[in-house]
Amino acid sequence: MQIVDIDFCVPGDIKSLVGIEAVCFDIPWEERLIERDLNEPGSAIYLKATVKGEIAGYGVLGRAEDTAHLMNLAVLPEYRRQGIALQIMAAFGEISEDWQCRRMCLEVRSNNAIARDFYASIGFVYLSRVKGYYADGEDALVLTARLPLRLG
Repeated sequence: MQIVDIDFCVPGDIKSLVGIEAVCFDIPWEERLIERDLNEPGSAIYLKATVKGEIAGYGVLGRAEDTAHLMNLAVLPEYRRQGIALQIMAAFGEISEDWQCRRMCLEVRSNNAIARDFYASIGFVYLSRVKGYYADGEDALVLTARLPLRLG
């Protein structure tokens, strides 16, 4: 496992996050969305995982009542399968429990078997399907997990 530093993202991280989006997703989040979130406290929590000063991955977490909502999770390809996503999720699990959330939910592309397997390994289960959720028309699977997550 690659041990990383987990910290909150700041506006100075925007260019790095946009770069990660461009590498990791066919339809990346727009820079203006990330910039808005990072400049408006309370909108969402952005965490970054850094290795030797480089942002290797990041995640975004929101909340609605007693449910935390994982909105995004991305790790650069050269850092995948090293436990970085797991460390980000562990931090989000702690934040969710501090918020007194009872569960966490997320949407994942229906064809993304690697992500679905990762989420299943930490306790997420299928809840529903949202037809045409993504801009390209692909369905999303809604997954949910009871907190605390199964991280060990």
